[in-house]
Amino acid sequence: MNESCAQFGPEGRLAGIVTTPATGSPRRGCVLVSAGLLPKAGPYRLYAELARRLAEDGVATLRFDLGGIGDSIAVDTSLPLAGRTELDLRAALDHLRERFELDEVTLGGLCSGAEDSLRGAAANPAVTSVFMIDPFAYRTPGWLWRHTLYRVGRRALRALGVYEPLKPAAGERSCAPRPKVVNYHYMERDESARILSELLARDVRVHFLYTAGVREVFNHPSQLRAAFPELDFRDKVTLDYFPRFDHTQLFAADRRALIETIAARLRAAPS
Repeated sequence: MNESCAQFGPEGRLAGIVTTPATGSPRRGCVLVSAGLLPKAGPYRLYAELARRLAEDGVATLRFDLGGIGDSIAVDTSLPLAGRTELDLRAALDHLRERFELDEVTLGGLCSGAEDSLRGAAANPAVTSVFMIDPFAYRTPGWLWRHTLYRVGRRALRALGVYEPLKPAAGERSCAPRPKVVNYHYMERDESARILSELLARDVRVHFLYTAGVREVFNHPSQLRAAFPELDFRDKVTLDYFPRFDHTQLFAADRRALIETIAARLRAAPS
């Protein structure tokens, strides 16, 4: 595995790390999109670990900072954030494709990076697959009754003394919610349905991964298809659900499991 720094985009204002296999010329590429305000290493270095794992399978990966985050400078602050992100993604894809002769290109990310990946795939015909960790989700009737059972079960366990929520120790501050640094709004269903329809028409593969971090809106693998009954997923949409994983995969074992799942899905894709 080899890693090198990269500067690209207008005036070289975008910065990233390219991870490549130790030998051979990669024919598959992946661009990892920043999650929120986090830089290119990802939460708990998830992106760095994922890029190095994909290199073992012959994939060249570019993980980079969107403009204004980490080592990258915002290119055109007169544009809205969505417009700047689209330009940054296009520059990243162009950079990777100029360096390598790629037959397949994947976009992927966590949370806001997941949704930016989906939009980026719609705007760039070269993208052949997308993976999204904890992206948009929409409550369905099935979600409601499962959520109700979950809440009732937790209350019953608490009443029996089997379960007790964590409380601050004596002298510690209360765990009251703090003001959010970023108030992120997930993609509206009309937009996600439109983009998914466009990608399916292009035979783009879309892989969803959900964790317990989004339990308030997603709580079962069957929920995805129920949320989009008008779409024919065929064999192009796949899903993996990790109901015990934290949103940012705090534990190393959870990150490894998530990474291996993504790697396996990409390996299983038709070449």
